[in-house]
Amino acid sequence: MNNLGKLLCERLMIRVGGEIVYDNNGESLIEIYKDLWKMDTKRANMIEYGIMNENTRKLLSKDDSANQTAKTEGVYDLVMAKVYKEQKMKLGKILNDHGPYAPYDMKSRFEYTITLPKADKIMIAQANEKVEGYTLKNIHLEYETIENEELAERVNEGYETGRSLSYEHATLLKTTVWAKDATRFNESIDVPRESMRALVLLFRKRTVTDSEEYVYPNIEKVKVTIEGKPNAVYSQGLRYENFYDEAKRLFGIPNNTCNDDLSVRKFYRDKFALVVDLRAVDDSHTVGSGKKILGDNPGILLEITSDAMTEDILCNIFVLSDGLINISEKTLQGINY
Repeated sequence: MNNLGKLLCERLMIRVGGEIVYDNNGESLIEIYKDLWKMDTKRANMIEYGIMNENTRKLLSKDDSANQTAKTEGVYDLVMAKVYKEQKMKLGKILNDHGPYAPYDMKSRFEYTITLPKADKIMIAQANEKVEGYTLKNIHLEYETIENEELAERVNEGYETGRSLSYEHATLLKTTVWAKDATRFNESIDVPRESMRALVLLFRKRTVTDSEEYVYPNIEKVKVTIEGKPNAVYSQGLRYENFYDEAKRLFGIPNNTCNDDLSVRKFYRDKFALVVDLRAVDDSHTVGSGKKILGDNPGILLEITSDAMTEDILCNIFVLSDGLINISEKTLQGINY
């Protein structure tokens, strides 16, 4: 399946000084969706991270059905499979957004724990065969270092005197089954957050054969009630003509990296996400503009109306929040999200 670098990280847990600051068991599901909104020119240069056409994937996996003799793209697919026979997984969430990191002498170190998926979640068996498992070989870690001692010392001092690291905290709250004959669904979100940025609902078939397929479940209208207040975000409710714009505002606009090829037609066909944007501004770099949800209130209720579907589907509900890690004297001082 496509985007192997993200597929391999089914769950990501990040600890700082032993404390969990991030834990998302739907990491691959939402990260692959985010990558769909990247510009095609950028995606075309992400072959080393597993984003490639089907024929190149077949060549890498030594699939007998791979086309090695095509006069057009086939030749280049073979070259790409040779050049990028070693695939990469990019780590460094949180740290990547805050410049160089000085790990030496840190009392509270960053620790990344990755949970790998089962074979049938990343591979499709050839005819009359069964996917039994996979092996990762020649695993090695690549990173860049600062050779300028003065700059390295300055970075080190930042963690000594005090730094605050902001990040997007994402968690898969729950996965529910939507029956094909049902036309009304109520989904409750009752987790407290200091600054909840958005709710993202991603829909998949129960049997996945395409890692980049996100189903549109014929939703017509969504009523949002927050802490007992109806129509708290959208005065007339969120309707189907708003779905694309809301997803584009959250995933496509940041850093002006919107994929213009992800058209409205493609969005509703197989790249759909139901987004309830709770930010006061649509600037991804503005921290703390989300909705504060208290733990002693009813939380958020989504009342969703849809047409009947042809099959049961899975509804994956993600909560995106603003997170903040405070470090001083090279020790974790606090976590907020």
